[in-house]
Amino acid sequence: MQAPSARSLSVRYTTLSDRFRSLWTFYQFLGGVLNHLGEGPMPYTYDFQALHERLKELVHKIGLESSIDATPELDQLERELDRIHRELARIESQFAPSVMRKFFDHIKRQDEKILTALLKFYLLSSFFEQDTLDKLDILFTRLAETKGEDGRGAPKDPADLFPNFKRLSQITDLPPLPLAEETPLAAAVQVIRNELESIEDYKTLVESKVYERYRRLKQRLGKTALHPSMLVEITTTNIVAKNRFKELYEAEERKVVENANRIFDIERYLDRHPELASEGLKRQLEEFRTIRVRYEAGARKDNVKRDDISEMTRAMQAVMAQFDPASKRPLQSKSDGVPVSTTARTASHRVRPLDEEVFQIDSNGTEENVEETSLEKLLPPDPLLNETLHKIMFALEMIVWDRLPAQITSAPEIRNLNLEPREIETYRRLAEGNVEKGSPEWELDRFFLISAALRVKMEEETNEITRLEDANNPDRLYELLEHSARSLERARDSDGRFQWFIDDMLFRGDTQQLEYIYRSRFRFLHAYSGLWLVHQRSGGLTPL
Repeated sequence: MQAPSARSLSVRYTTLSDRFRSLWTFYQFLGGVLNHLGEGPMPYTYDFQALHERLKELVHKIGLESSIDATPELDQLERELDRIHRELARIESQFAPSVMRKFFDHIKRQDEKILTALLKFYLLSSFFEQDTLDKLDILFTRLAETKGEDGRGAPKDPADLFPNFKRLSQITDLPPLPLAEETPLAAAVQVIRNELESIEDYKTLVESKVYERYRRLKQRLGKTALHPSMLVEITTTNIVAKNRFKELYEAEERKVVENANRIFDIERYLDRHPELASEGLKRQLEEFRTIRVRYEAGARKDNVKRDDISEMTRAMQAVMAQFDPASKRPLQSKSDGVPVSTTARTASHRVRPLDEEVFQIDSNGTEENVEETSLEKLLPPDPLLNETLHKIMFALEMIVWDRLPAQITSAPEIRNLNLEPREIETYRRLAEGNVEKGSPEWELDRFFLISAALRVKMEEETNEITRLEDANNPDRLYELLEHSARSLERARDSDGRFQWFIDDMLFRGDTQQLEYIYRSRFRFLHAYSGLWLVHQRSGGLTPL
């Protein structure tokens, strides 16, 4: 039997040394995992220091000039390393990829040696289950990631990734991948990446099921996904998928917080008007509280699932859907308890307690409630401002009207709207129908409320444009710039309307409210100019 050459022994020695370092690193990593999870110490102990000394002693035996055959020692070391690998793999296999991901993510991006050692442990596995492939997917993605300019993860240059992936892929046996198959498979991954980049909101992201489709694609690829060219495409797409989810999730989370505050407002409102709480609304509120507790518990542990936020959104929408019909209630006369006509109550006008209701006799002798004037009837449909007007009306609806407007401005329900006391008083006057419809005073009050809504809208758009600039989201920014251009056009016309009211008052000598108009106009111009400047800075077609 021919003795092995010094070169073949040297290659084998290098391979064993590399494997030894991988096992030693993985042993320490796995010990930390067990300790953190409270699983106790490692069930196996190994004298890695002694193994290291034995490896060092073999160096002189496998030199080019050596005549000593080191094969027996290498065989023995290989058997021992095989045993260690099997035992560590047996422990590691108890933990799902989702568990291991938390620990993989704690490894710093710059610790490539550790990441590479862990990758080699999995690549040297004797068999590949789906969990093994999933863990490799996580680790390869971590290796392919660097810190972007916005602080989030970004894929490294493919030219740098490919040679690293090629060296690692040579450790394991891969199925052949002819070029005729490689091209369409890589294209399929690219299609997923393009779809992810095109989705603009969280609801669409969830409903598209793009993550589920992407996962099924990777499962079908199996070990083929470990070819260097495929790894470059997959890890890049993984990073895009993670960033896209986080970006859209955070935007949705802000909406959830805002809507949750509205639910809290509804709960406070119902505390004051328990007669409006139908059984269906009570059930929906209870379900919302349960889901909210679960959601907040996950948020505290930084472990919110993809469906959790969708569940919160559905629960809140169900409450708000129940709240509108629940606000229609039959009224009863305090004198005889006879049911009277139902009066529609919505968030667009104030609901009084029963003991404040005023009754009148209709032509048939039936007692009916005198409705307050609905602002939805007073204000014409306005696609641009409907949402903002409804937001203001809903917030003011939550207020107990036992304080002066100047005190109400600091109420938590409306503090974020930054309304003027005069604007709150205007809402009250219009809602209660205290101003003659069609009179100059009535026209001025309507204009006050509409201009306040436009000011709030412009302030919100200014803040959102600034946020999107920082978030580097050009598609969403472009869409918002188009919308805010309409606000600027309306603001230009509204400023002319302000001047008309001022000129009219000066002409008539009615200067009692002139100070209010000037103050409101200056605040309006501040919001107008602020939006105009950021709109122009961001490249929008700013109306002149």
